[in-house]
Amino acid sequence: MDAIECIMTRRSCRSFKPDMPTDEEINVVLEAARYAPSGMSRQTWHFVVVRNVGWLDRMNERVFSIVNAQSKESNLDRNGSKGYSCNYHSPVFIIVSADPQYGTSEDDCACALENMFLAAHAIGLGACWINQLGKGNCELLRDLLTEAGVPETDKVYGCCALGYPSAPPSPRKPRSDSVIYFD
Repeated sequence: MDAIECIMTRRSCRSFKPDMPTDEEINVVLEAARYAPSGMSRQTWHFVVVRNVGWLDRMNERVFSIVNAQSKESNLDRNGSKGYSCNYHSPVFIIVSADPQYGTSEDDCACALENMFLAAHAIGLGACWINQLGKGNCELLRDLLTEAGVPETDKVYGCCALGYPSAPPSPRKPRSDSVIYFD
């Protein structure tokens, strides 16, 4: 698939098979992230790959206790009988963080995450942006983040739920008319 087709056909995956992607597949996704643009090419990001089921369970319990009711309800609706999981029960969870002292850290991590989603789609994996560990929740989860290997000075800017899709993606919503030309 070419780049444009990959961009136009990528969809967020919120239903994963329990099967673990291979190390090779995970490394393809990570290498794509490392090739994302970054401000002044600083590449200050860190990628922590979590496959530890016990850690994921504890993280989900903690996130469930701090997110708002609307987020819980939406997640439970999507997960059905599987129960709450901010990462939609993906077997792989990649935490993307960087030192917030750099003004482009958030943007750099966003670019890396998009590359991850596109690479995952290109090789047949599903992926979804997860933001519950960032925002104002980062410090509330600091002990778990440190345990997983996120540097103490980093802020989490996003995460990638990754795995094999267990269902086809939902249909794409029509694109909004949000382009303005000023000549």
